[in-house]
Amino acid sequence: MKTALTFILLISIGTLSCKRGDSGVNPNDDMELLYQRFHGKYRIVSSISSQPLDVNFDGVFSTNLLSEIPGLGSNGAHLELRVKYPDRSVFLFSQSWPEQYVNTYTGPNPEWNGLDTLSYNPAYSVNYANQAGPYRFSFSEDLRQIFVAANEKADKIRWARPESVFIEARDQLRLINKRRIYTREGVKEVTITTLYERFTTIT
Repeated sequence: MKTALTFILLISIGTLSCKRGDSGVNPNDDMELLYQRFHGKYRIVSSISSQPLDVNFDGVFSTNLLSEIPGLGSNGAHLELRVKYPDRSVFLFSQSWPEQYVNTYTGPNPEWNGLDTLSYNPAYSVNYANQAGPYRFSFSEDLRQIFVAANEKADKIRWARPESVFIEARDQLRLINKRRIYTREGVKEVTITTLYERFTTIT
């Protein structure tokens, strides 16, 4: 009887451990470990578009956005997660991205709004500003994904929330975003997959 109870107990512990995910961190009760693992700033390791683009207008088309978008690889264009221990209700997500501002020098509103169709013109000037909007987020139970909540007050074009956020490995996150980018072929709507790696826990 004692042997049977011990066996059942071991099975139960094993089942619970599996539900906690590979990390051993359960977002429902291990807030301090969650903070230690995810809180901080993440730099871009790679960023790949769903089709080749010429964003820097040098005549070369590439899916590697680190070579196409000025300043994308800098720490200014980073991802920030704030996991405020022991306050369970505040998880903040912020993805800074070099947003384009295209000046056409024509019409009553010469700056491209990010939404309208715009043909390429070498006379237009393109400037970038690293910008981000705050979003609340939560973790999946198996700690393989992050769910970024909608924010009705956020700009839907300039700093839209990601479609998906996957927890790839310790200190790495993979984000999938849809963005509208002004290129040599005009405005293109593309899917961008960006891998981030944490470089500091200071926020």
